[in-house]
Amino acid sequence: MNNAAFGEVIFYYGFDAKGKAILWDKAHEITLSATAYFEKDGITDAQEKACLAYKAAEAEKLARVEALLQQYQEAQTGKPASAAQLSAQFSPRTLLFNRDGSYALLFDDAENPDEGLAVCLAPEEKVMSQDAYL
Repeated sequence: MNNAAFGEVIFYYGFDAKGKAILWDKAHEITLSATAYFEKDGITDAQEKACLAYKAAEAEKLARVEALLQQYQEAQTGKPASAAQLSAQFSPRTLLFNRDGSYALLFDDAENPDEGLAVCLAPEEKVMSQDAYL
């Protein structure tokens, strides 16, 4: 199915499309995912608007992700982390758009493989565990 905001999507546990995120000067293949319980639920207007808003300000949003992860890591360790350290530890996997238009970029964490991180971008910016976010 082709969607105006997401492009070509396939339904699994939501509507998934291929995307990329450039973080720490490195391109990462990610999944753009619009949550839905059933295929018949479709993609909501709020999800489409959020996706289009993200794409319109993608570079700025990804710069905020880098800054938020830097702040998070400094708060956790008490010292700043380099871009190379952050890139080695955190791998972006999914940009998840919820039914209400809120969204977060989900990361694998090499130092905590059982619980990744969610960098929430809308409606508020914050970092939390994926377990808490999902």
